[in-house]
Amino acid sequence: MVLKNALLSIKKSIGKSLLLLVIMALIANLALAGLAIKNATEKSMAQVRSSMGATATLSYNMQKLMQNRKKGASMASVMKAMKMSTADQLKHLKYVQSYNYSVSVGVNSSSIDPVKVSNSSSSNTQHATPPGGIRSSGSAQNKMTETSFSVSGNTTMKKLSSFTNGSYKLTSGRLLNSSDDGKNYAVISSALASDSDLKVGSSFKVYSTTSSGKKTYVTLKVIGIYKIQSSSASMDNMSDRQNPYNTIYTPLKTAQTLNHSTTTITSATYYLDDPAHTSAFAKLAKKTSINWNTYALQTSDEAYEASVSSLKNMEKFANIFLVVVIAAGAIILALILILTLRSRFYEFGVFLSLGESKAAIIAQQLVEVGLIAVLAFMLSLGTGKMVANSISSMLTSTSTQTTVSASSSQKGPSGPGAQGGPGGMMQNAMTSPTNKQLDVSVSASVIGELAGVSCAICLLSIAVPSIYILRLSPRQILMKKEG
Repeated sequence: MVLKNALLSIKKSIGKSLLLLVIMALIANLALAGLAIKNATEKSMAQVRSSMGATATLSYNMQKLMQNRKKGASMASVMKAMKMSTADQLKHLKYVQSYNYSVSVGVNSSSIDPVKVSNSSSSNTQHATPPGGIRSSGSAQNKMTETSFSVSGNTTMKKLSSFTNGSYKLTSGRLLNSSDDGKNYAVISSALASDSDLKVGSSFKVYSTTSSGKKTYVTLKVIGIYKIQSSSASMDNMSDRQNPYNTIYTPLKTAQTLNHSTTTITSATYYLDDPAHTSAFAKLAKKTSINWNTYALQTSDEAYEASVSSLKNMEKFANIFLVVVIAAGAIILALILILTLRSRFYEFGVFLSLGESKAAIIAQQLVEVGLIAVLAFMLSLGTGKMVANSISSMLTSTSTQTTVSASSSQKGPSGPGAQGGPGGMMQNAMTSPTNKQLDVSVSASVIGELAGVSCAICLLSIAVPSIYILRLSPRQILMKKEG
């Protein structure tokens, strides 16, 4: 009976029904766009998070070491070389995908010349502290730091930041991997290779010197050459050893041999599977026997945060957008139903006088709105993707405009960004955004969420008119008639 009365009412008030259909279709399209963008940003952030991972670095706890240092004592008195056995306690923990141990040591060579920072011979006598190392004093320090090259030994070069972020680019040969450990291989800069007439397959000899003057020689074979694309290092007051062009990458054991210790390392970096697991990994690390008064674990997921910052802004916008659409949609529909309620007082009074309950009348209203909502819902599935693509294209353009404005301020409009007017908007609507990180496809989950949002809007829009109907008695309704 309720369904029959609802169908008759829709047919009788065709103008009002069409108005509700248009408004509900518009609301459904906007809600679908918000849901699609929200789900797309969540999916994109999950993909970026899983692909980028995060790092955790085991280093010295300088704050605690300074507290434990005796007044006037050097840092070397409280800092001891990091043992591999200490670092090994973390490499097999949950969430660790891979790791890299590194050793940095200064060396000289009688067979190749360094890339000079300046023509002054004094550049080789800069007393630089080895990266991650400990400075000593006196003549021993002079012997140890009067070096022309820096050897960087690593477990693997696969995830070294200079190569992954594009600052360094391999131009010949290959990078070192974990299977090269124990082999005296080297990866050098193209500048060093050019100045010393080296190429892949060439060999050269380097040596390190202990504080007592003992020299350790190692012959290295070039297996890779890289080009420095960009460097943040300043050349002012830089020694040859500090010059990035004079860095020689070797397997870990080779650098340990030159450092006269096969059991110690300079630093340890652990690559985690997901930035969301950094806190969990840190908790597991605290349960090991590592002396955390000496060492500290520094986790880093800045790269992930930078990559998803625009996506997070878009997700926040989508959430706010959905709330506004639901609230505004419910208010607009409620106002329309209240305005049409006046013309239906006599109808409701007749139903009540015939023994129809108020609940049945409210249910009829809900069915009427629900039937129109179903039709609007089906229409939105065909047009919602166009709306979602248009909105996401505008958002993507807005999020990137600030980044490129400085470089494009002196250039005329060109490319996709120059597509303005209705033609450009229609093209954006009919094609997915070029940003592959934001796929606003209408999936089954999005359709399910849209159905839930539509139901919520219908229920909210019926709530206010229902309260008004419940307050009136049949006699009051009949007395109102049609005004």
